[in-house]
Amino acid sequence: MTKGITIKTIPSCTVYRAEYDFRSISDFFNMETGENILYDLQYMMEADNPDVKVPELGEDYNFFQLPLRKNPDGTKHIIYRDMTIGKGMDSRIGAYRFEIIPEITAATLMHRGPFETVEAAFASVVDWISANGYVVAGPGRCSAIHGPWDRDNPEDFLNEIQVPIKKED
Repeated sequence: MTKGITIKTIPSCTVYRAEYDFRSISDFFNMETGENILYDLQYMMEADNPDVKVPELGEDYNFFQLPLRKNPDGTKHIIYRDMTIGKGMDSRIGAYRFEIIPEITAATLMHRGPFETVEAAFASVVDWISANGYVVAGPGRCSAIHGPWDRDNPEDFLNEIQVPIKKED
């Protein structure tokens, strides 16, 4: 699975961020109803901040920071970030907050297939990093390019795995 790994620079940008505990990706995307809590979060942010916009599909950048921890109840704790044009006021109810994420150099892999197979792809990138003279320099990211919002078959979902790296000392 390490074929196709590339190193690239991911530029700094302004994002709004939210944290979640979840059991499976269906906690975010209901494949049967089309419900997507991340759309609801975006609509809330834009209603609270009318001068702040999320770039159009294809120009946008959002990602899940891969699990920081697994909770005792079996859920995973993740951070979701979505790029914005402009910076607004943080949510009054604590649903999101704005931040500027720094530029990173990352080992990246385009992963096609269901969301449930992303963790295995992430592990292969981490193995490649150590085998090629790099070390992991921060939490991994999963940036969804195609998913249930524009593809019917999970085999057609496309995610970019991004793991920050630096040269091994």
